[in-house]
Amino acid sequence: MAIDETGTERQVRIIECPKCDAPQEVVPVTVLRPGDEALSALFAGQLNVVTCAHCSTAFTLNVPVLFRDDEGPCLIYFLPLEDASKWREAEEQMAELTRKVFAEEPELMAPTCRLTLRRSDFVEKIALHFRGLDDRVVEYVKYQLLHHPGGDFGLDPVRQRLLFDFSRDNDENLAFLVFERETNEATARTHLPMETYREVAEMLLGNEALNEELDQLFPGAYVSVERMAL
Repeated sequence: MAIDETGTERQVRIIECPKCDAPQEVVPVTVLRPGDEALSALFAGQLNVVTCAHCSTAFTLNVPVLFRDDEGPCLIYFLPLEDASKWREAEEQMAELTRKVFAEEPELMAPTCRLTLRRSDFVEKIALHFRGLDDRVVEYVKYQLLHHPGGDFGLDPVRQRLLFDFSRDNDENLAFLVFERETNEATARTHLPMETYREVAEMLLGNEALNEELDQLFPGAYVSVERMAL
C-alpha cells in the first residue's frame, strides 16, 4: 500500500509490460477529486501512463478510475470495457459502487452519478461538470448534430463521434471535436452558439414533459448518445 500527496491510500500492483513482458510495480491513481494534481495529468493524457523500466516502452494502465466531488455532489466512474454493448452490466457495477460509498458515508447528499466506458468520455464528463453544463443536454445536442443532415461537416454517426472541446475557454460557443471512429483521431471541429445551448437547456429542463422525455432517453448513469444506438 502507498500513500499519495493527498493522504489517499493507493494499491501497489504488479503488471507486465505489453511489449517485453517484464514485470513492474505500479501504483495507479484510481480516485480523483477537484484540486488534485492528478487531474492535470488526466487532461494532458498522462494519467496512469507508465514507462517500462526494461525496454522504455510507455503504456497506459487500463484501470477503473472514480472522480468524486462531494460539494457537487457528483460521481463519475470510468470503467474501461472492450465491448461497449455491455454498458448495462457496467451500470449495475456503478450502482453497487455508489451504494458502497453511501453506506460508508451516509451523511453525503445523493450525487449525480455518471458512467463512462472510454477515457476520453471520462475527461469530457469531468470538463462538463467543471463548466457547469448539463451533460444530458449536451448529449441531446450531439444527437441533433449527428443525426440531422445539412451540418457544416456532413457528420456521419456511423463513422464519427463528437466530444466536448474543453481546450477552448470560450463562453460564446459550445465547441466539439469530430473524431473518426476507425482511427480515433480528431479531424475537424464544429460548434454552436452558447446561447443556443442555453435555449435548448431551458426548453428541455423547464418543461416537465420534455424533462421526463430527457430522463427516458438517459434513465441511468450511462448518459451518452452512444446508448441510443446500442
